[in-house]
Amino acid sequence: MRFELIDFKRNILYIILLSIISGAFYITLFLSRPDLLKIEMIYYLLMPLPPVFLLGYLMSQISIGKIIKPIKRVAETAESITHEDLSRRVKAENVSGEVQCLVKSFNDMISRLEAAFAYITESSSYIAHELKTPLAIMRGEAEVALKKERDKEEYKKVIIGSLEETRRMLKIIEDLLLLTRVNYRSDDLQMLPLDLSQFVEVLFEKAKILAERKNITVNFQVPETTVLVNADEPTLRRLFLNLIDNAIKYTPQDGRVDFIVRFEDERVKISIADTGIGIAQENLPKLFDKFFRIEEKIKDTGPSSGLGLSIAQSIAKLHQGEITVSSQIGKGTVFTVDLPRITGDISRAASK
Repeated sequence: MRFELIDFKRNILYIILLSIISGAFYITLFLSRPDLLKIEMIYYLLMPLPPVFLLGYLMSQISIGKIIKPIKRVAETAESITHEDLSRRVKAENVSGEVQCLVKSFNDMISRLEAAFAYITESSSYIAHELKTPLAIMRGEAEVALKKERDKEEYKKVIIGSLEETRRMLKIIEDLLLLTRVNYRSDDLQMLPLDLSQFVEVLFEKAKILAERKNITVNFQVPETTVLVNADEPTLRRLFLNLIDNAIKYTPQDGRVDFIVRFEDERVKISIADTGIGIAQENLPKLFDKFFRIEEKIKDTGPSSGLGLSIAQSIAKLHQGEITVSSQIGKGTVFTVDLPRITGDISRAASK
């Protein structure tokens, strides 16, 4: 036991804490018994604090270790991921709920990056291939034209050919930008209730104008009841204009194109059927692939990027739908757009 003289002016709480920490007993004189009772009460209240603090510290270290361990795994995985390999993911086993959300968000982000990088790589390869051909044609025609003096008509022919190839390249670029917007910037779209009957009727009028040049008959069948779908109208219009353009393009003179709208449970199906040249069965599975084109000898089809049907299918999926196709060579093709229709509260559907 050690005795030490303490200045009476010291604070009582300071003296008690000092005795607990150092293990010594400090005695001072007080003028009244209440002061003695006060210091005794404070002493016994503070005595358990050091073990409690120590236990709390140890438990916090264990808890922090459990939290930090999966975060370290996320950091290690992030450091190991490069543009050459985006396939690695953080394992979510034995992870607490809060950290599991972090791990899931990280893995989802890497999955989106992997899909976007794959799309960019694939598109870059396709663009290089698709733009290389028209550029080579333009260069070849220009070089031939400059080898010797030519008359006005020959130069005009070269310029027209270059203009056609330029239009084709612009079409490819425009369609790629649209495809990127649909696939990766869908938040920019405004999904609102759309009266499909009126919408298809407007498209029908446009189709009649496009079909006049080839004397193609356009028919229109739609239920008299209101048909509502949740859609971004400009984007959905692009889907149907692509299908209409194809139907008229590949239907011969004096042919027919039919618009048919029908219900199946909570779905609405819009079919565009033509009496065109048809598509071979082996080509149907590849029809919606990017840059896939059927090599058919059709006059005056205009520039084609090979992206129209791929864009149409992406738009359909964006609207929780899909496009199916059936065809017979020499008889025609039917494209059917399947979309969910609004059957309940319109305001609720618009907010989805």
